[in-house]
Amino acid sequence: MPEVPGRWTSTGPSGSLTLTATRDQGVSVDGQTVDGTVELMTGAVGLSFPGGRRGTIEELAGAHALAVWDPAAPTLVGLRGIDAWPWDPAWTVEAEYRPADAGRILELTRTTSPVIRDTIPAAGDLVFDLRGERHTLRAFDMGSDVLLITFTDDTSGTDTPSMGRWLILSRPQHTTGTVRIDFNRALLPHHMFSAAFPCPLPLQENHLPLRVEAGERAPVFEEEAAVSTTTGPAV
Repeated sequence: MPEVPGRWTSTGPSGSLTLTATRDQGVSVDGQTVDGTVELMTGAVGLSFPGGRRGTIEELAGAHALAVWDPAAPTLVGLRGIDAWPWDPAWTVEAEYRPADAGRILELTRTTSPVIRDTIPAAGDLVFDLRGERHTLRAFDMGSDVLLITFTDDTSGTDTPSMGRWLILSRPQHTTGTVRIDFNRALLPHHMFSAAFPCPLPLQENHLPLRVEAGERAPVFEEEAAVSTTTGPAV
């Protein structure tokens, strides 16, 4: 794994994950220094690395994933704020909520290294009028009556991240109904602050063919800032 001590070996989906390291590499598992080969359990171990970094093992789409957290990462110590457009009520719309058929899933790509293909339950579609045109956005089911929409627009890749932005909404209490979409509340994906977050990339259907000049635009870092956290399947 780049920038991570030791050798990581996975036997594949639902298989074992092992770490081989020498004492002088300074890796510990649950407070015990590794000097040899140990088997790691998903979500059940606490990993420590030199420099105060720590790690967790997760399972994602049938693969083992290592997330490394660095307290000295520029995305933590160098973050000065988040640039956003001025609040404009014209970017608030009422959308018709159309629940998805039972069992419908959405196929997506996550921002791991290498990328992982995944599926997630479809909650439904939100249909609305914006700037004189009708649009549809598909929502993910995040549980606890929370809907997540990942979308791109004509600002993506220039004024806003190429991987799009997020809208987090409350699911209607009834089977059908309306949902207020406020693009002033569009958020930057977690991945913009740490590569350890395996964020879903927007569906192709969730592109809005206009400039949505509302909500968050980009994180503002010190000049020397650069992402130093890593994530990816252990192979």
